[in-house]
Amino acid sequence: MSRASEGIATTVLAVGMGLTLALVVDLGAPRGRDSKLATTASSAAAGEGLAEKMEAQIAAGAPGVALALEASSPPDSKNGAAVAAARARAQFDLGDAPRALSTVRTAIRICNATGGCTFGEKATLNRLEVVFGAVVAAGVVDPKSDPARVDEALHGLLRPAAFAH
Repeated sequence: MSRASEGIATTVLAVGMGLTLALVVDLGAPRGRDSKLATTASSAAAGEGLAEKMEAQIAAGAPGVALALEASSPPDSKNGAAVAAARARAQFDLGDAPRALSTVRTAIRICNATGGCTFGEKATLNRLEVVFGAVVAAGVVDPKSDPARVDEALHGLLRPAAFAH
């Protein structure tokens, strides 16, 4: 069985178990310096929303699990700028910068059309658009395959701001 198939099978099994107590292993995720797989246990804390659960999976190195969480969630929980931002981050981490940029731009259009986003949500989406846009403009599709070009694309964004005297 291929690594991608194992990752999908693990994700399906974990989603089927409800992810409340499951130990989730994203076999398709990159391995760390010590060659260990990224692992995480899903949190069942009350009041934790879909976006926070997705972000926790992304932070744990399991962006595929984050997208599986979204796919298995009820439709009404998938709405909102925070979920769109988490989806875009997962897509970016999985090697699809153009899709991540498209997700962010769609969320920004929805925010502008509905007025349903907070200032912080708009700021997050705008920041992601700038970063993902710079990477895509540099011709990078999979950020992990060409980190030097990603660094080069982001170099201008990371310089300290100059203040007028």
